[in-house]
Amino acid sequence: MSWNEEDDRKASNDMLSSEDASFSNKAQSNDMYVDVDQGTDAKADSTSKPKLTSSNNEDVASQTAVFELLKEALLENVVEKRRARRWKIFFRFVGLFLIVGIFVGWSASSVVEDAALTGDSVALIPMRGTIGAGLDIDSDEYSLLIEDAYADARTKAVVIKMNSPGGSPVHSGILYDLLMSKRKSYPDIPLIVVVSDMAASGGYYIASAADEIYADKASLVGSIGVVSPGFDASGLLESIGVERRTFTAGEDKAFLDPFSPMTPSAAQKWQSVLDSTHKQFIEAVKKGRGDRLSLERDLFTGMVFTGEQAVSYGLIDGLDYTGHVLSSRFSNLTPVYYEPREEPWKEVAKELGISFATRLSTIFSMR
Repeated sequence: MSWNEEDDRKASNDMLSSEDASFSNKAQSNDMYVDVDQGTDAKADSTSKPKLTSSNNEDVASQTAVFELLKEALLENVVEKRRARRWKIFFRFVGLFLIVGIFVGWSASSVVEDAALTGDSVALIPMRGTIGAGLDIDSDEYSLLIEDAYADARTKAVVIKMNSPGGSPVHSGILYDLLMSKRKSYPDIPLIVVVSDMAASGGYYIASAADEIYADKASLVGSIGVVSPGFDASGLLESIGVERRTFTAGEDKAFLDPFSPMTPSAAQKWQSVLDSTHKQFIEAVKKGRGDRLSLERDLFTGMVFTGEQAVSYGLIDGLDYTGHVLSSRFSNLTPVYYEPREEPWKEVAKELGISFATRLSTIFSMR
């Protein structure tokens, strides 16, 4: 049996109607009492009775109006409370439905993935963004992904989808060393890097560890160099009459302070650090590319090259893209992605956003 707002109104009307009837009966009894109280003198004093009756009628009318207002207020209050309660129940069911749907979706996707991985696979590892601690390509995260990919006995090839402008030489070096060790430990598993927009600086540092590198003809490749940007604003402070005070223990501790001039000794020492890092980069590229590398004079100056130029320099092995590499080289293997998982709430928000957008587009396209 269902109960709606119309039933609420009927029940409230019945209740208040009974109160009106009771009030009317009381009013009539009061009139009768006034008549009896007048006794037999009513005929003699005919002018007093109409006045009393008129006053009582006005009181009754006033009280009736008040009761009507109270009835309306009570009815609206009952209806509003029931409406609020129904919305509360509705939202609870919606929330429960979403939670159950999310968990069912995750479970179903896991089952599908496990069912699909019954044969040999090619591991796809996307590397997109800046390299560094807490950034898009963090060596702590990607080291685990690489280990997982090679630990799976079904993995018969590894393809890295590279799109990075570079970043930390430390994290780049860590991933380079790990890939070189895997390349040596698993000689039967080809390691291929496919560049999309760019593999520059640290991005190419990592890529040079692969057996083969491919890119688009317009991709940006190379930038084999090290940079440490900064500025000297000591003259600006002096021009406005501000004196910089910096206390250090060690003469070179604040050598990168932009508001203090750098001494020639500090500049020479810092340059030696950059030169050492640059040398590590160059040696890594030479070791990874081997005899394929054409040692041009501009190759290690930090200049970036197009994919077409990179082929002639030996920086890459040819022009290609991920889809064609997979279809032409590994068509018999199942692609399996290895990438860092986002926070659960971010994944849920993304899935809900995609589902909502898809639903909206479907509705508007139908119209």
